[in-house]
Amino acid sequence: MENFYNFFNSIKDKLGIRKTSFSLIFEYLDKQQGPINIVETGCLRIKDNFEGDGQSTLLFDKYTLNRENGSKVYTVDINPNATKVCKSVVSENVEVNTEDSVKYLVRLMEKLNKENKKVSLFYLDSFDVDWQSSDRSAAHHLKELTAIINYISEDTLVVVDDAPVFVPMKIENNKYHPITEKPAPRAFVGGKGYLVNEFANTCGAKVYFSNYQTAWTGFKKKS
Repeated sequence: MENFYNFFNSIKDKLGIRKTSFSLIFEYLDKQQGPINIVETGCLRIKDNFEGDGQSTLLFDKYTLNRENGSKVYTVDINPNATKVCKSVVSENVEVNTEDSVKYLVRLMEKLNKENKKVSLFYLDSFDVDWQSSDRSAAHHLKELTAIINYISEDTLVVVDDAPVFVPMKIENNKYHPITEKPAPRAFVGGKGYLVNEFANTCGAKVYFSNYQTAWTGFKKKS
């Protein structure tokens, strides 16, 4: 993995608010044995736009190329212009698809299940979020989770981008301060991930990290 980390360390400061979470993602994947499969919704759209969108598809491509043979990335975006750019940047180790992400996930999960292939990381980053009203984007990401839930292993990492944690605040002397009184309202996940987080709370999944992106492990299959 030396070649990958030489590359990652050379660009990670460009990742801005995603720097820490991508480091944690790769540390987590390093602990898994054998070939890994990464499934991503919402591919990179602009070349070298590290701070803007994190260039996740490129990072996953370079990571899997340095893992055991058989490691692969599957990505989907509904925008043909985005997938065209993506294909020009990544290697043939990335399967790039132009389709609605939910429909694609249903089909892909059936395919991988037949091939007895486990997914190590689901990275959900489709349907641009409107920060004034994130309901539609959050609902879409919950649909994506529903499409994959029966194929998630206990140690699968599920990450939602643009899902920052918000700490409850109060105003004192015309300034915002975190609420520290007990019992204080709990911090909550917003953006694209707030409905995924509500679902996670009902099925025993645990937050692995939460900053600008939020990750969970321990999703249980539907009975």
